[in-house]
Amino acid sequence: MFRDVFLKFDGNDTITTQEKLFKNTQNTFTIEFWAKPESTRGIDKESRKGISNTINQRFAITPVFGAIEEGNSSRAGVGVSIGTNGVSVYEHTIDYLVTPLVFETIINDWTHIAVVYINRKPNLYINGNLVKKGLRSRKNILVPSGIFGGVEPYGFYIGCLSEIRIWETARTEFQIQANKSKELNGNEDGLLGYWKMNEGTKAIIHDSTNNNYHGIIEGAQWNTSKSEKLSSENMNVLFTFFVPSGGVETLNRQRFYALNKKGIKCDFLYSQSGTGLQNKIDTSIFITNKDDEIKDIIEKGNYQAIVVGSDLMLLKKLRDLGYQGYLIYEIQGLGFNKEYASDFLKNHAYPIVNDYCDAILYPQTPHLIEAFENYFPNKKKFCFHNCFNTKDFNYQVTPKKSSPIIGWVGRLEENKNWRDFLSIGYRLIKEDPSIQLWMFEDNTLSTPGERLAFEQKIQELHLNDHLKVYANQPHSKMAEYFSIIGDSGGFLCSTSKVEGFGYAVLEAMACRCPVLSTDSDGVRSFITHNVTGKFFELGNINQAVQEGKELLSNITLREEIKRKAEEHIKTHFSPIKYGENFLNMIHNLQSVKKQN
Repeated sequence: MFRDVFLKFDGNDTITTQEKLFKNTQNTFTIEFWAKPESTRGIDKESRKGISNTINQRFAITPVFGAIEEGNSSRAGVGVSIGTNGVSVYEHTIDYLVTPLVFETIINDWTHIAVVYINRKPNLYINGNLVKKGLRSRKNILVPSGIFGGVEPYGFYIGCLSEIRIWETARTEFQIQANKSKELNGNEDGLLGYWKMNEGTKAIIHDSTNNNYHGIIEGAQWNTSKSEKLSSENMNVLFTFFVPSGGVETLNRQRFYALNKKGIKCDFLYSQSGTGLQNKIDTSIFITNKDDEIKDIIEKGNYQAIVVGSDLMLLKKLRDLGYQGYLIYEIQGLGFNKEYASDFLKNHAYPIVNDYCDAILYPQTPHLIEAFENYFPNKKKFCFHNCFNTKDFNYQVTPKKSSPIIGWVGRLEENKNWRDFLSIGYRLIKEDPSIQLWMFEDNTLSTPGERLAFEQKIQELHLNDHLKVYANQPHSKMAEYFSIIGDSGGFLCSTSKVEGFGYAVLEAMACRCPVLSTDSDGVRSFITHNVTGKFFELGNINQAVQEGKELLSNITLREEIKRKAEEHIKTHFSPIKYGENFLNMIHNLQSVKKQN
């Protein structure tokens, strides 16, 4: 969002414009706005008739009663409910309050929403990307609403709003993307109403078009604080984890780059050595689990904050060794299913985290969000996307392979689910014997038993002539491999049971390599099905094969997925945004300390 001035809604606030229902704009129109929700919305099933269960809706755009004044039951007003758990579109008239479009996703920051109706059928765009097509309405007339914020008894919006625009036309994806972050003049063709919400004072928002549909504010408060330049002068931060390998090692290098740009000095402490040390960065990397050496590191480092990755015992140890700065407990992934994650937090993490750390940090992964909210309601929590530097890791031009390649990245262990990958590959090779399988692994982390089972499975499926295993590849080389896979006509297949974040998926998308993945919480921030990638149900090999065949054969869909995936990664996981979020976290902790 491009303004410091906007309106904040606390759950009982509304804005009523001079035209409560835009009755002359029918069936084809666009509603768009910027929103930063701060509460979940109730989730209904998509429907075309009857009355939905509308409890706890968060109506940024209120679905005004379509039969208002004239009693026309064939006309329905359209509204939009948005929460931190997604977006729903509603239509409302006599004996009719339905949800023709429901889209579940995580929204924790400023996000651009556009609902485009084309001949009574809604389409949802998030940050300029088409993410969902809804059901065509059964009502003859659909019209946009001119009341914002909610209505009794169905629910009120909680969060921030800015830049509401209503168009008499169906805006295209290109038009939405090109103009969502620009201030308009107000005289653009087809612009019916435009409320910038930049006044900052008084109880009126002005319509910037010549239609003068000004709005009266009832309860919503202006946010007029300008962005402060947060100081990071002389700030040192230590990040800890068990072993430099996999996604956490990638994250540490990525945030080293992001925070270095903000002037923050980052060091890293691992309790044991690992293959990720081959990926050099210009800072101190310590390898030890000895108390006296750790104590020496924290005393000499003068760290304002230490971010402890997963290691509960280290939280206690650092306090016992005399560390007085901010201790932040970080979780990027937790076990191989959601039940394990919940049990771990409840029965193991709870007393230690409560007693020894100042805050909890985790990515925008739904099952992690739910678990931490349940078990640590009073602990300071921070939840934001990890980052990725696409300037240094991106698509590489390489000679094109003559046969499709299907890739896989992970460890030979239960959660990464290599068995399903081999089964999927086997089935696809039966359809096209030219297909090759490339597997990338850290072979220092597998057990002898798992290695033996892997080799036996390869023999059982007769995959020796189709499979190539790459062990311990430098991270910089992976951009080339992903680019080769994408250009070959193949894809990356992620079979994980649970992913906390899923860097391999993100990296492939950044290199124009399409991805087929299990519908795991941790990759929902990256993948929208058939938009930026493809999902299949965990364990459903038949479905995975069908989705994989479409990626291999449907060139138009494939190229569109590659384009939108690359753009999505560049937009939402920028190092700049991560640096801002991290600094805000530290300064928030400083503010709490001053108040106490």
